[in-house]
Amino acid sequence: IDSYMRYGALAAKVKALYGKRLRFSDFEHMAGLPNEQSILDYLRTQPGWSAAVSAALSAMNTSGYVGRMELEDALRLQVWKEYEGLNHFVPRPDKNLVAFPLRQAELLAILGTLRRLKSHGRVREGVLALPNLPFKVNRKALIACKDYNGLLAAVQGSIYYEPLLHIRPDNPDVLPDYTTTEALLRSTYFSHIYRIIYKSYSGETKSVLLKGMGERVDLLNIIHILRLKTYFPGDDQYYSALFPINYKLRPEKIKAMCDAADVSQVFAVLQDTPYAGRFTSLDVAGVEDCYRRSFYTFNKRQLVSGPPSIYTAVSYLNVKSTELKALVNVIESVKYGAHYDEDFARLVGE
Repeated sequence: IDSYMRYGALAAKVKALYGKRLRFSDFEHMAGLPNEQSILDYLRTQPGWSAAVSAALSAMNTSGYVGRMELEDALRLQVWKEYEGLNHFVPRPDKNLVAFPLRQAELLAILGTLRRLKSHGRVREGVLALPNLPFKVNRKALIACKDYNGLLAAVQGSIYYEPLLHIRPDNPDVLPDYTTTEALLRSTYFSHIYRIIYKSYSGETKSVLLKGMGERVDLLNIIHILRLKTYFPGDDQYYSALFPINYKLRPEKIKAMCDAADVSQVFAVLQDTPYAGRFTSLDVAGVEDCYRRSFYTFNKRQLVSGPPSIYTAVSYLNVKSTELKALVNVIESVKYGAHYDEDFARLVGE
C-alpha cells in the first residue's frame, strides 16, 4: 500500500508514456521508406515521438533543412523532455538515483571532449540544447576548453572531478590515455549508483536495483575480456579497464577469465558461473546480444509487471533510451544504407 501511495502517480505517468511506444510494425515500415523526410512524416503520426517531429519541423522552418543529425537531435531532446516531465513525479528522496541519465550524459560529454583534445580539434561534437536540468558538469565549457586543465575546470563539482584530477599528467601538454580514462569514468559512474542504492534503499526495491545494475556490470566485464582475447590477444591490460564491482561474477572467476589462454577457455570458466548457458553463441557477438536482450527484457518486465517503485521510472527511462537506439538505427539504415538490425527492432517493438 505504501508503494502505491508513494509511487502510484509516477507509475500511472510511466504507463501512459509507455503506451505510446513504437511497435515492430512501425520499425519495419520506416525501414522501407525512401529517405529521412519520409521517416519524419511517419513519426509525426506517432504520439510517442510527435513532439520531437514538431521540434524538427521548427528547425526546418528556421534553416530550411532537416538532415539526419537534426532529426536525431530532435529525438534525443524528446527523451530529455520526457525525463524532465517524469522527474516532477519522483519523490525527493529518490532524486539522486533518477539523476542517472544526467551522470551518463556528463560522462559522454567528458569523453567527447577528450577525443576532441586528442585529435587537436579534428573531432568535434556539438552540444544539444537541453531543458533546464541539474547538470554538475559545465557542458558548454567542455566544448570550449583548450586543454586538460580546462576540462578539469569544466567538471569541477561533479562526481568525475576527483578521478580526473588524480590522473592529470605532470606535463600540461600531455593527455591521459583514453582507454584508461574511459574505464575510470565508467567505474566512477557505476560506483556512484551502487553507493546510492546501498545507502538509500532496502528490501525488494534494493534487490531489483542491484540486479538491474549488477548483471549489466558483470556482462560488460565479460564483453571487455572477450574483446581483448579476440582482437588483441597479446594485450594483458585487463584489470585497468574492468569495473571493480561484482554481482554474480566472483573475483576469482574474473581472474580466471583474464588468465585464460583464449576465448574458448573464457567460456569454459563461464560454465561454472550463474551465466552458463546464457549466450546465443560462444563469441563476443553472442555475449553482446545477451547483454542487449537482458538489459531490455529485465527493464521491460519491471515496467510492465513490477509493483510501483522508483524502478518503475528507472526502467522506463532505460526502455525509452533503447527505443531511441533502435529508431536511430532505422534512420541510418535509410540514410546511409547501414545494416537495419531487424532482431533489435523486433526485441524493442514486441
